[in-house]
Amino acid sequence: MLYSPLNYQGNKSRIVDYLLALLPDDTTSIREIFCGSAILSFASQVNQIHLNDINPYILDLIRYFHNNEAEAIITQADEVIERYGLTNTFYQGRAIYPEFQHEGLSRYNKDAYNLLRADYNADKDIVKLFVLLIYGFNHYLRFNNKDEFNVPVGKVDFVKTLRDKTKAYCNAIRNKQLHITNLDFRCEQLYIGAEQTTLFYFDPPYLITQAPYNISWTEQDERDLLNLIDGLNGNGYRFMLSNVSQSNGKRNNLLCDWMQKYNVCHIHRQYLNSSYQKKNLSAADEVVISNF
Repeated sequence: MLYSPLNYQGNKSRIVDYLLALLPDDTTSIREIFCGSAILSFASQVNQIHLNDINPYILDLIRYFHNNEAEAIITQADEVIERYGLTNTFYQGRAIYPEFQHEGLSRYNKDAYNLLRADYNADKDIVKLFVLLIYGFNHYLRFNNKDEFNVPVGKVDFVKTLRDKTKAYCNAIRNKQLHITNLDFRCEQLYIGAEQTTLFYFDPPYLITQAPYNISWTEQDERDLLNLIDGLNGNGYRFMLSNVSQSNGKRNNLLCDWMQKYNVCHIHRQYLNSSYQKKNLSAADEVVISNF
């Protein structure tokens, strides 16, 4: 199982082994149209990878991990951590940082983190962004309408598990032949020139879930995507779509009706949607839809 050090919204780390088992054995290339942190492609044995996402920041981070050795990335992160005076319990231990009312390390790091965030928003340095993801709340990657990273400080720092994830992710991505684009999923460029042994993988925002990153996804977007996939199927291309058919009492009727003509695998999971104000544990019927 491969975990990304980038906790990108909706990433498939927890079910990647299940997805890999569904891949046709003769797959020669993968095109992820909503790639996020691209866990499926990087965990697979396929080397020809086309990654697309409308978020340019996740793509910049993927390029950074692809073009640099893991040790260099970790060293650069440690240098930023030391420069700004953030905690680094990997070297210092946790005993000198007693927690206050379940605040973790947030009280120690808040001022330094806010300074780092302001500096990153001024210069957009990729190493600073990676450190912000490490120390930010739930490791989220989020920007406001002014193109400013706006995630508040979190409770943890650059612990061993995150360092190990960084190494594993770098090793997995290192030898992949990447083509990266920053296009709307409807762009024809994403679909031309594919071989019949190409797998198109779609992991779009989910129409019926409450997460902030799904808010801008509309029913028209859903219709456009499903029609596009029908077109790929009609042209003999293989596809796999991850989505949620039911969640928290809601049903995606459009998806449920459409998926009847394809192969559907159900993954019953529970999602913990957390914020500073509330926690909500909801049952969801996650589906993987394919034409093979």
